[in-house]
Amino acid sequence: MTEQISEEKDWGALAEKHLASIKRDMKISLEDATVRAAHKVMTEFNDTERMSSVKQEIVRMAQSRETLLNMDRNKIIEEVAQHIEKLTGFGQDTVSSFAIYIREMKK
Repeated sequence: MTEQISEEKDWGALAEKHLASIKRDMKISLEDATVRAAHKVMTEFNDTERMSSVKQEIVRMAQSRETLLNMDRNKIIEEVAQHIEKLTGFGQDTVSSFAIYIREMKK
């Protein structure tokens, strides 16, 4: 009978060891999953921030391009207005009115 009790104790101890091992493995797996999830979130955040920076740069470039185009446009409009002012076939008031109208086209 003592042999039977000792065998039961061995099975109980073995079961406790096995349960402790499973708990350790689960804890490690949970920690690994948490680290992987945090890494994924940070990667997505960094990608979003990088895209935001790229979008901001595109907007700045587009605004700079539009500013440059408007400057060129305004120069051309002024040049046209100056040429209109040199016309001699019309009265001075008419020529001045044309020049004013053309200059109002500037942005």
